Amino acid sequence: MIIINMPAGEVEHIREDEILWFRKAFKNEWDGATMVQLNGRRIYSSESVKELATKFSAAHVELAVLTPPDTDLIMTVNAEAVRQVRATPPGVYHPNAKSVLFFMNNARLAVAETVEDARKKIEEALRL
Repeated sequence: MIIINMPAGEVEHIREDEILWFRKAFKNEWDGATMVQLNGRRIYSSESVKELATKFSAAHVELAVLTPPDTDLIMTVNAEAVRQVRATPPGVYHPNAKSVLFFMNNARLAVAETVEDARKKIEEALRL
């Protein structure tokens, strides 16, 4: 189990396999927090992206850094949770999205990397 520190001072206990991706939260979400997308729900942490990456890596979560298509944030993905990488269908996602990551329970994440580049980053994370 991984302990996530929440902005209100509480803690959340999550399993390593629940983590799909995380990034700095947008101001309209929870300014100053980090958004953690779990399998089926979203939580916010008072810890930074870097702190969470260190904590998750120590728990043997294989992490890959990818680029959102519409902002210049760092988005960190649990490489083990990615089931497929496909090209984006025209007109469905942001125009800068080149591929879509598919996770368990049909969660999807559009990224700016090409299918080949996204797969390469995921494969590299799994080899480390």
